[in-house]
Amino acid sequence: MAETWKRTVTTFSDRLFPGLSYPHPYSESDYIYFGNEIISSLPLQMSLYFNVLFFPIWLITVAVMLHVKYDCLSNMYRFIVVTVLVAVIGIECLRLYLGYLGNLTEKIPELAGFWMLSLLLQFPLQIFLFANERTVPQVVERAVQGVMLSLLVVELVSGFIALRRAARHQTKRFHLLQLHMQGSSTPLHHKEE
Repeated sequence: MAETWKRTVTTFSDRLFPGLSYPHPYSESDYIYFGNEIISSLPLQMSLYFNVLFFPIWLITVAVMLHVKYDCLSNMYRFIVVTVLVAVIGIECLRLYLGYLGNLTEKIPELAGFWMLSLLLQFPLQIFLFANERTVPQVVERAVQGVMLSLLVVELVSGFIALRRAARHQTKRFHLLQLHMQGSSTPLHHKEE
């Protein structure tokens, strides 16, 4: 099950961001080291930071508003809203974790997971909570939902740019390694003995 899921995510990521995963027969120590070039995205990191700060405010507001309007909702919408909120809370925690990990450590799979969770799950659920009139949205709820949706849109755009940049960087590293391995049998960096 886990291997199938990993293969599906890798296939989808490779189609969307070509060059993300190239199998190579060389060990990690054979890679050419470029120094301390940082490719993390500052706009993505700032939006993630503000999202982490705003998430508890959003959570408290939505929970209080759900308690206030619960009796006004139909039975079907009670179930739907509670289910959507539970899903949004779980996805948001995982999404923010993957975003931080992927951006700060420059790990492409985590960054791709963050971006796909944002686009495929979180964005439609947040739109539902923001725009559906049958959930009887209050003014305060619309305000915090609007801020949350704005942060999500900024994260989608900056996450896409960061992922493309990281994929290009890794692709360049891969091609330089291939060129180096074809040209000589010793790596360019010095190994400590």
